[in-house]
Amino acid sequence: MDMHELIRQMERAERVWPDERPWAIQVLASYLHVQPPELLSLFRQINPTLETERDQVLPEDLRLLKAYCERIIERNSQESLEDKRREQVRARKTIQTLSPKIAEMIAARDHVRALNSYIYLLGESGEYALPEEKAQWYEEMGRLCLKVKRHPNEAARYFRSAVNALSLLEDADGIQDLLETYDEEFQGDEARRSWDSVMSTGKESLSKLTCSVS
Repeated sequence: MDMHELIRQMERAERVWPDERPWAIQVLASYLHVQPPELLSLFRQINPTLETERDQVLPEDLRLLKAYCERIIERNSQESLEDKRREQVRARKTIQTLSPKIAEMIAARDHVRALNSYIYLLGESGEYALPEEKAQWYEEMGRLCLKVKRHPNEAARYFRSAVNALSLLEDADGIQDLLETYDEEFQGDEARRSWDSVMSTGKESLSKLTCSVS
């Protein structure tokens, strides 16, 4: 549930809700575009006597609920800033620790373990990875998929992500190199269809980069 959106819907409801007219929680939930059980759970935070979605509330109850939600947002914002800083430090440490180990796995031709480690690294620390790191990871993941003979769709998915990352870096040469390097790796009708999606993404990105330069 998006609290910011819920508050906007509450403000909208306040403008049209007649004073002192009770609404059933399930009716109000429909108006606010939330599930009745979720809205009941929220209302119970300010009024524990409410028991079912058929119970009725007044405009004043909605104003109290909106104030409660605003306090949650403010508290979460303060907590999330500190949490985010801690998470960033932890993520960067994971990247610095695991990246050399993955390089060793690749050098030892332990491709399956290297690919799985990249997948783990992306999930654990991808949010705080540098754009150039993500571009490298995605390309390596696509290459490793080919090495271990994963489905071509999976390899193509990582290569498309690499192209998108390179596009954000405005690295047209990097995109062109990637397209030329792996084109011949996709053999057979199904594999070519997968690769065509990468080529399409690459050509679109190159076209946009060319237009932005000119």
